[in-house]
Amino acid sequence: MAQRQIEFDEETDRILEELAREYSGDLGKALADLVHAHAGIEAFLDECEEANRASLLAQKERAERGFQEGVFTRWADVKRRNNL
Repeated sequence: MAQRQIEFDEETDRILEELAREYSGDLGKALADLVHAHAGIEAFLDECEEANRASLLAQKERAERGFQEGVFTRWADVKRRNNL
């Protein structure tokens, strides 16, 4: 088993302490499950992106084409025009 010393900000530490309560106070188990869940989520997102690759590429190309042709307004321009 590996050991690490990790520093967290106060908010993250508070959230981790709350999470650890769900694991009978075992912070190591809570963090291990978070890491494994993250890996699972990344794999799921990769599968979703691959399954929808054609649609996503079409949307990207349409957006880039619209921006290049001046159809879309840049967010910075919208903010400036509306004093945001």
